[in-house]
Amino acid sequence: MKAEKTQSVFKRKITELGKEIWRRKLAYLFIAPLIIGLLIFSYYPPVYGLVLSFFEKHSVGETTFVGFLNYKNLFKDTVFLNSIPTMFFIMIPRLIIGIVVPLIMAELIFGVRSLRLQGVYRVLVLVPIVAPGVVGTLIWRNIFDPTNGLLTSVLRLLGVMDQSQVIDWLGNPDWVIPSIIFMGFPWVGGTSVLIYMSGLMGISAEVLEAAKLDGASVLYRIWKIDLPLLIGQIRYFLIFGLIGGFQDYGTQMVLTNGGPGYATYVPGYYMYQQAFMHDNMGYASAVGSVMFVVILVVSVFAFKFVNSKNLQGIGQETI
Repeated sequence: MKAEKTQSVFKRKITELGKEIWRRKLAYLFIAPLIIGLLIFSYYPPVYGLVLSFFEKHSVGETTFVGFLNYKNLFKDTVFLNSIPTMFFIMIPRLIIGIVVPLIMAELIFGVRSLRLQGVYRVLVLVPIVAPGVVGTLIWRNIFDPTNGLLTSVLRLLGVMDQSQVIDWLGNPDWVIPSIIFMGFPWVGGTSVLIYMSGLMGISAEVLEAAKLDGASVLYRIWKIDLPLLIGQIRYFLIFGLIGGFQDYGTQMVLTNGGPGYATYVPGYYMYQQAFMHDNMGYASAVGSVMFVVILVVSVFAFKFVNSKNLQGIGQETI
């Protein structure tokens, strides 16, 4: 009896849903191209990549099902395993810099009394993103030139380096990772500062005035008022910074080719090498699938961590 009742309710719900869709058929017709495009270009590639990870696939020859063999070989692959800590050595400092430095810059601009000057500074921090990213990376390759690059010239001018001293910034295993982290200095160009600025400008003027009247210092106000109200922006930069850090390998392609040796190999670059240099699409898909799972888990954890009671409790005490 229960089963029949459940089946009857289910049929009724399906019928109601079908009638509702039919009543709004015009709206669904308009969004159909978007949904179809989303399924084809956004959902099909990762699903196909996950399926392909269970096959041995080359551009020439048959596609052979190998089960979990690609994954077994992957976790025995020393190049892949060594690329993971390299990724974190690069990603974590850049992530911290990408969150903290733009916030400091936004606070400095927000503290400028002249609205006209604030507008000028906002334009100045936006100008660097006008140049394509690859062009910026090529410029930094010239900056890191060991003999006549800007970095070497400035250090020699300041007396940090001798005139005859030469450091191969991108060819020395001891310097290549610090050089990649330094790339982009002073790390304030782009929309990050403007996103923080929008959050600061959304803070009630009455709250800021009350804090000022109560004698709160600038640092105290930032800690107790600004940071709690900027948690949304901080979470955004944290999650997308993690996703970008896991996926990024453009720097390696343009500057180092993963070298010297395997010093700057990261999983994303290793996946690219396996897919397009060694024609091993199945193995590359296994690398991509592992990265997908790790990125998903880390992103969910980061979202919950930044939204935790500990962080939301910042600044809850009275000023």
